Amino acid sequence: MSGKAVSAGILLLALVLAAGCTLPQGGGVTPTPTTVRATMTSPTPVVTVPPGPVVTPPPQYAIAIQVTRNPSTANPYITVAFRGGNGQFILQQLTVTVARSDGLVIQEVIPETGNGQYAIGDSVNIMGTTGTDEVVVVATLNGVDYKIYDEFLTYGASP
Repeated sequence: MSGKAVSAGILLLALVLAAGCTLPQGGGVTPTPTTVRATMTSPTPVVTVPPGPVVTPPPQYAIAIQVTRNPSTANPYITVAFRGGNGQFILQQLTVTVARSDGLVIQEVIPETGNGQYAIGDSVNIMGTTGTDEVVVVATLNGVDYKIYDEFLTYGASP
């Protein structure tokens, strides 16, 4: 029996040694997984110049605006002002888009100062450049958009 005991001991020792060889390098330490939290941001909407030609509304819906540039190089803003018209009472929104010569496109809605409607003189100032900027004005009348103004304004040029 002692021969069987020696054989069993050698077999047991071989199994223990074989089990020791299967440990990962680094002394059996398992690396801790790192959690990386990804944050998703919503894309910034891209503002573009409204496409298409200038469209004159029917005479009963006519809208008048005035577009001017500040002559100061320190503040070369562009002013778009509402000046009235037959469509004043059905005018829902005036949207001004300025495509600046430096590539920046800015879009603003002229705010209403009347009781839920536009009043003569309502306006918006948008910072332009000392180059040539494109100004587009879209009037929404009874749910229909009319591109009523689309001009390139060169800084320092007479209107």
